[in-house]
This record gives sequence, structure tokens and C-alpha cells, in this order.
Amino acid sequence: MIIGNKENWSKERQFVHPVLRTIMDEVQNVDFSKMDNGKYTLQGDDIYYTVMELNARDMQETRAEKHGAYIDIHYLLDGKETIGWAGESSNLTVVESSIENDYSLYDSAAGEQFLELTPGMYAVFYPHDVHRPGLRGKDDPAPSRIRKAVVKVNKDLFIGG
Repeated sequence: MIIGNKENWSKERQFVHPVLRTIMDEVQNVDFSKMDNGKYTLQGDDIYYTVMELNARDMQETRAEKHGAYIDIHYLLDGKETIGWAGESSNLTVVESSIENDYSLYDSAAGEQFLELTPGMYAVFYPHDVHRPGLRGKDDPAPSRIRKAVVKVNKDLFIGG
């Protein structure tokens, strides 16, 4: 997992995989304020993103997730979002999964840590990273509205890079 902020991207970009560097360079230049919610294709089924709005939820209202074929880049555009993260563990019990839709869901994630994202921050989740997006912060009195882009990148693009 990688977490960062667009303000530091110019200094950090040299340290990431070339595929991720190219994608993040492009995402930095997108004017999301002029875009409707929906799916946008960058490179067919290999790289695409979804712009979405949602209300932050309490942890007990969500499930943790993991993807086998895609790397996720969660890029927060507006609001405040907490994302749970846990490394892959043998203590995980799958409660729902779909190979076709590339997800496995879990009610709990052993050792889950929480990341607080503010606009301009991003989090990269690899296929072995269990994550629980869309959570409200522990100190937030009420759920906030979140606007974000989630970039999906086929993990096979990283092989040999």
C-alpha cells in the first residue's frame, strides 16, 4: 500500500513503478470538477477509473474488500474519507466473492489500521491489500459527503516494469 498527496507527487514520482508514475501523472492533470460521476476509460479494461460520490459510513455498515486482478488507486477529490487497511492474513473469512467482478468481501480484517484522507490525497492498494473504503472519521459527528476517483489498473501491466 502507498499513501500520498498530490502536493508531494513531483518529489515522490521518481520512486514508484513506471506504470504507476504514468497513471498518477495523468490523474494529477484531470479536472475532475468538470466531470460527471461515472466510468472513464484510459486504456481499455487495463486502466479505467470511476468518479463517484457517496456518504461516509460507519465501519459496521461496510465490508472490507480485496481484488485479485486489479490494483486500486483511491484519489479523494472532496470531503474527508477514512479507509481501513490490513495486510492479507490467513485469519480472513470471505463472506462474498466474484471472480468476474474481481472482488472478495470480508466482515472483519485482522489488524485493520485506519487512514484519514483529505482532498488531494491518494492511496494505492495492491491485490494482497485488504481495504475498507468510504468510512467516516472516528471524530466526525456526522457522515460527510465524499467525492473520489477510483482508478483500476490491471496488475499484469506491472510485470517486467
